[in-house]
Amino acid sequence: MTPPVSIDDLEAALAKVRPLILGHGGEIEVERISDEGVVSVRLSGACRACPNMAMTYVGPIRSILMQVEGVSEVECPQVRASTATLDRVARLMGARRFR
Repeated sequence: MTPPVSIDDLEAALAKVRPLILGHGGEIEVERISDEGVVSVRLSGACRACPNMAMTYVGPIRSILMQVEGVSEVECPQVRASTATLDRVARLMGARRFR
């Protein structure tokens, strides 16, 4: 069984990537945490229309949040790409791969 995800741990992890996002005129927030440890995040501000949203999600955001105890996956519903495409991006960036 997956241990429960702490919102404090998620916020501490997001504090590491938030300066990057704020520096580009955006913001990030945790939208939902499922009982299975799936964390859903939402990007706002300039990030909503950024052509690099998928790369920001796959690279710094997903990579750092997947390190939080209890997190089994990180989703960003705003990123509209197949899992195969996101996995390719992760591979190219040296980020955690999608299963």
